Amino acid sequence: MKNLLRPRGAASLLLLAMTLGLGACGGGSGSDGDGGGTVGGGVANPPPVVADGQGRPAPECGGAPRAGQTYDVTIPSPLGDGETIAATVFEPTLLDGCQTYPLVLVGSGFGSPRMTGEPSTDPQNNAFLVFSPVPALTAAGFGAISFDHRAHGESGGKIRVQDPDYEGANVIRVVDWAEANLDWLAYGPSADGSDPHNLKLGAVGPSYGGGYQLMLLAIDPKRRLDAIVPSVTWNDLVYSLTPGGVIKDGWVRTLADGKEEQFDPYINQQLQQMYADNAPGTGLQEAMRYHSLKYFCDGQGVATNGGPGTHPLHPPLAPPKINALLIQSSRDTLFNLNEGVDNYNCLKTAGGDVRLFTVQAGHNTLGIAGTLGVSTVPEDPGVIYQPDPTSTGISCGGVTTIQAVLAWFQEYLQDMGGTVDTVLGSQPICLSLTAIDSVPADTVERGGQSFDIAADAPGNTVTVGVDDSQATTVPLLTLADAPMLLAGIPTLDVTLTDVDNPGNTDDRNTIIFVGIGQKHLGGLTPWDLVDNQLTPLRGLGRHQVDLSGVLERVLPGDQIGLMLFGANANQYETTGVRDGTAFAVQVRVQGSVALPLQAVVAP
Repeated sequence: MKNLLRPRGAASLLLLAMTLGLGACGGGSGSDGDGGGTVGGGVANPPPVVADGQGRPAPECGGAPRAGQTYDVTIPSPLGDGETIAATVFEPTLLDGCQTYPLVLVGSGFGSPRMTGEPSTDPQNNAFLVFSPVPALTAAGFGAISFDHRAHGESGGKIRVQDPDYEGANVIRVVDWAEANLDWLAYGPSADGSDPHNLKLGAVGPSYGGGYQLMLLAIDPKRRLDAIVPSVTWNDLVYSLTPGGVIKDGWVRTLADGKEEQFDPYINQQLQQMYADNAPGTGLQEAMRYHSLKYFCDGQGVATNGGPGTHPLHPPLAPPKINALLIQSSRDTLFNLNEGVDNYNCLKTAGGDVRLFTVQAGHNTLGIAGTLGVSTVPEDPGVIYQPDPTSTGISCGGVTTIQAVLAWFQEYLQDMGGTVDTVLGSQPICLSLTAIDSVPADTVERGGQSFDIAADAPGNTVTVGVDDSQATTVPLLTLADAPMLLAGIPTLDVTLTDVDNPGNTDDRNTIIFVGIGQKHLGGLTPWDLVDNQLTPLRGLGRHQVDLSGVLERVLPGDQIGLMLFGANANQYETTGVRDGTAFAVQVRVQGSVALPLQAVVAP
């Protein structure tokens, strides 16, 4: 499971990273000690960090500025048992003793070590520099600290998947260390106005490096974050990994395989049990929900955080006001568009500047496909209908992710008012339709125009357990004379019945997969699964669900339909029917689907 999201075929991303002049290097492996005491216990009130002389002093005010330095530090974890946190400090390119500088935290993706000042040996971090542009930030007068997540790189402990009580305690300790050891940090009013002398603090990072930002926002008692840029990350790990109670096998195996020694024993045990049952257990669902922003947004607590006798240390309180730029990809099959929309809707309620910036690149195109030697790694079948299918797709509205990140921190950490609107525009959402086509928006629509699927509709039956090549499609509409956008989150209200046994209503082992299809006029394939997005439906009976969000132009003559799959060898390889007698069951789909269609002017 090492190096999740290691890219293949991301040459232009790597070139961009090399142009920026900073890579990443891997440290040693994480400690085999659990470093965390009782599972689920965490540290309720960690002791304060004492300045230990590891910071490099800034020059005296009035003296000559000096070149910024990059150096590694080792920070004691508040979790005890000798656990430490490995970090790298990046000073601003030029350090003037008469000036102070905001600080940006930098977190890497799952399985990868932190960014350091050494040449890169980790392609994932190189590719993800488009989301974490450290060289651009230090050149613009920001300091940065990258750190190894718990049990990653040179940090100790065990992986608990961004547990607020463990990984969260370590991230808070990194910020405490910075305040105690770096004498060039800038201070000002906090984002929520609660503290007039608060550290000017931002955070950036993709995937796992986005998850820590949302966690820190929710749990830091000092509310020090002013601006965050979580990229291609989750809102709810239960939904991400087991939507509808169906294991997203292509990704879960990629996460778990080969990491048994680095995972907390409870996580290992729960994963094994999940595969034995072909469904997630309550304990794992509670832990994953607590390790997600959704826990704090919904205000609904969970009973445990790692088995009987454990409990979360942090109550489900809404996160404070924050300025958040959320970067998400509609082609990402691990953390899809819905998760970015849910994070957006949660954070904007507190009153900060919250924006959603979508791109084509995510876990889909920064691709680990084929690089891990794991057959279940999800592939992106390609974007053959995009005007530029070779593009990395890291821009929206003509603005790259690097430009967006820099503008965000300049406005909200360096007080350069108006920078965000100048660079990103005034509308809060940018919807990327292709690598070179996008539209601004004020909202992301859920549902929309409803289309019925009758009992005798053509293409509305699918055979469970049959591979992707046997997918069937229910045509919903043919576009007449004006282009439209299919942009938002479709909704589904359907009933699944066993064609041969209509009275069967409780077969939990019957799983099918549905997605929105587009048949292009004169296209290269009969039906194209829009943005490669699938939603599993488990069990016969009624299903009222959100489908995965999609962003696409529909041209006159194109058809839109609901695609039905009896199995999926890519994202859900082994999580179809486990009971051999249930294979070849023919399922009828009847009901309605609502599509977020909008009339637009063609580009």
